[in-house]
Amino acid sequence: MKKNRKVTKRGLILSIVTYAIFILVYWTSFYELYTLCKLGRVHNNIAVLMGCLVFFVAWFVILIVRIVKKPAVVEEESADENKSYSRPKTIWTCSVIIIIVLITGFYGVKIYNSSINFNGKLSWALHDLKNKRSVEFEHNNIYQNGIDGIFTDINKNNQMPKKLYVSSNFSLTFDSYGKITSFDTYLYGKNTKGKLESYLISYDSNKSKNITLYLNGYVNANYSDDKLLEPLIKTMKVIPLKKTVSNWPEKQYGILYTGKRSFGYNSDGIVNINSKGITNPIVNTSSEIIGYTVSVYVPGEESKYIPVRYNLTDGSNNTKAAEPSKVNKHIFDQSYNASDEFYLSKQVGYRLEVTAAAAGSRSYSLNATKDSGKTWNTINADPFSNMIGTAAGITFLNDKLGFLCLSNNGGAKGQLYRTEDGGISYKMVNFPEVKVALKGAGTYNPFDLPGMPTEKDGSLNVLVTQGSDGDYNGGSKALYQSKDQGKTWMYIKEVAKN
Repeated sequence: MKKNRKVTKRGLILSIVTYAIFILVYWTSFYELYTLCKLGRVHNNIAVLMGCLVFFVAWFVILIVRIVKKPAVVEEESADENKSYSRPKTIWTCSVIIIIVLITGFYGVKIYNSSINFNGKLSWALHDLKNKRSVEFEHNNIYQNGIDGIFTDINKNNQMPKKLYVSSNFSLTFDSYGKITSFDTYLYGKNTKGKLESYLISYDSNKSKNITLYLNGYVNANYSDDKLLEPLIKTMKVIPLKKTVSNWPEKQYGILYTGKRSFGYNSDGIVNINSKGITNPIVNTSSEIIGYTVSVYVPGEESKYIPVRYNLTDGSNNTKAAEPSKVNKHIFDQSYNASDEFYLSKQVGYRLEVTAAAAGSRSYSLNATKDSGKTWNTINADPFSNMIGTAAGITFLNDKLGFLCLSNNGGAKGQLYRTEDGGISYKMVNFPEVKVALKGAGTYNPFDLPGMPTEKDGSLNVLVTQGSDGDYNGGSKALYQSKDQGKTWMYIKEVAKN
């Protein structure tokens, strides 16, 4: 006859202790997993998680062994020797299950939140998994392969559009043997389907042998011909690069291209070069110097060695290439102003110069000219106060009041900075948050990438967009207004995307 198994007091206590230990380890494992996803403390978390994993494996092995070896029937002891604790054990078992479900749900939500909207390290890992590419850099000698070698390697597995534009600049360094040591640029263009594609490209030989690409980041794509990449490639094919740097007894050299630019009437280092490689240095000029210019220089030694700036021409002097009316429109009219360059007048201009670049982010200095580009001086070595990102706007409303924008996270968000002393100092601008209800619960502010303020009827207005990750209400924008020259702002209304 089959006998019922009863739970002893000792068995109940043992069950409580063992399951309490299980819950503690289970909670620890989820907590460590969450902090790993949120903060990415790999070395600290992995050791604890591995210990928890060993515990769970041992637990289940012992559980299986006990199930296999435990007798199916246990003789019922007398009531005097044994009191049944089956009900308390059942209650405890149900409590354990509820606690495990609560731990799983609580930390499961936290882990999920760390994977969206760049809320944690996990979201960055998923973003990199989707958009980051690593390319083997084989054609890494600029003397032998030129700039073409870079795009030859990239296009093996990542076909880029034929017509590309430079968002800010193309900077590159190489050694005396021609080996490329680093480069950094942000390009964009339309693919065969007419869809915008962007490429944040960087390489540092001290960190990796591969080129790193970040795809589908935010970019201010205005498709201006002034920012075409093609003139850089054409110019590099005819530049006597090795001969140029041989005049400088240094170990590192640099190349900088920002698209079409003006040097005003300053002819220092300007060399016109045609498609056959015939050079014509400019000594004196009475015309504006403007063109697609590639600068060859010694990094950090620009005052010691004057950079050689090659201007690709068709055999004609580029200082006469533009009529006065076109020059004004192209260089000094505000319709030309880009995300890193602004001209207040024909004489006064400002531009953000990259001082350091790593992993797609940059630090900047603010330079200014008061003589139509003949000379440029640094007026603020760090306008963003040690913050790094990508320049997303610059404007001056007068010679004192101006604004800068620095974007982060591939253009997902940004900060606006204000100056009232002509760029000598900047302070971050704060905007009142717009609370938008989520479908589940809670609220968030979708508007986090400011544009440049404009002045109308004594007030300043600015449109704040949703950045590269925004999809609220069809990509609408928030209109803010200031009555005190940009010191404080108030939310006006939501504006539909054009």
